Amino acid sequence: MELSIQHYFEFLSLLISVIYIGKLKNHFLITFVPYLLLILVVELIAKYLAVNFHYKNIWVYNLINLLSHSYYAFIFYCFARQKVHRKVIVVLTITYIVAALTYYLFTSFYEFNNVIISTGGVLGIFLACLHFYYYLQNDNYVHERHFLSGLFIASGVLIFYSGIAICFSLYNYIRINDLRLFGDPLYRVIPRSLSIFLYLLISIAIIIWKRPTKTLY
Repeated sequence: MELSIQHYFEFLSLLISVIYIGKLKNHFLITFVPYLLLILVVELIAKYLAVNFHYKNIWVYNLINLLSHSYYAFIFYCFARQKVHRKVIVVLTITYIVAALTYYLFTSFYEFNNVIISTGGVLGIFLACLHFYYYLQNDNYVHERHFLSGLFIASGVLIFYSGIAICFSLYNYIRINDLRLFGDPLYRVIPRSLSIFLYLLISIAIIIWKRPTKTLY
């Protein structure tokens, strides 16, 4: 089974999070360890079943999509200190999750829907931009490496989900015109390529992270 490029960078981020697990202890960033492990293992199992047994694994990626949005919302929520920002994060994320699950309830969780994916991309963009706005509102945060790690995570999320939103909003156009790069459809190449930036920036965020002077909880 040939691995996709994002699997190597997922493993890299997981490895780095495990190496630095000591300094992440008792902090919400330590949740990257189980999250990255889960994403990597589930994706590899789904790919193995699809390649070797022709198993239809769309539902796995639908689940990963909802899980990832919930997880990054949790990360941004923990970084935020103002109640209004936390409330916006919770309301938007729950709205998206409920809307997606409602759609799947009346259709099928085993089918792909580009509107759900692209809308999720817009949510990821908004939450990342909200984090940047929150950071710029507080000049003293520039001196805290803890918040610098948050900027790297937000940058990765912004880059990745910007590509997701654009790519899957044009999903039908790409399919009809058979737009490809390196022999693969653009709706596969773009997410895989942008995931490199996502996991590299997460890795950097973990490496440079330093415990904040004041707790976020």
